[in-house]
Amino acid sequence: MARKLFEKGGFVRGIAFFCFVLCSLVGSTRAESVNPHSTDLQANQSLLASQCGYAIDKNLSAQILRSMSSVSDKVVSVYFYLKLTPVRRPIHGKLSFGCFSPQSEASQNNIPPKTTAKDEIALEDSGGRYARNIVWQRTYDGEGWAGTIAYVNSVSGDEKKRRSPDFFLICPNVDRLSCFSFEVEKLKLENAESDRIPELLRGVMLVNNNS
Repeated sequence: MARKLFEKGGFVRGIAFFCFVLCSLVGSTRAESVNPHSTDLQANQSLLASQCGYAIDKNLSAQILRSMSSVSDKVVSVYFYLKLTPVRRPIHGKLSFGCFSPQSEASQNNIPPKTTAKDEIALEDSGGRYARNIVWQRTYDGEGWAGTIAYVNSVSGDEKKRRSPDFFLICPNVDRLSCFSFEVEKLKLENAESDRIPELLRGVMLVNNNS
């Protein structure tokens, strides 16, 4: 289940499709037929709702600058690029969702037990050369659902600690729902800003609330 996020000489900034999605990809030797990326916001929001079980409310949707999505025979990936103002200055970041495609056997057979955001990060980093340092984990209350959120801004490895992009992982305590993430681009967050981000992301809702 390990995912090596960071390599010697630097780190790869991509966000995982989360541990259980990656498990379905490890060991696959054939190329997947991936649909061309969609950049249509309405279509991507519809895809997110119909395939991953999430929706974005009007307030958060108003902060979306652009979006992208791709669909393969195993994974649905949807990304929204946001402009938020947690305190005074605007920040840009990527809100990422990943879930199994409905036709994937993994979507029916490999449903993992629910984990906290902190445990999910530890599972993703296990076995890798570098590991993310968790600044804090907190309980998280979305609109009609609950879970956990963890915040990371550095990594450790080779007896060194280095700054990494500010990253938040949110894991609902709801069966069959994957975690989702938000990664800040370029800027380094101040404490007041990182404390405010969870509240700004509460516009992520569940399509069918079974919590």
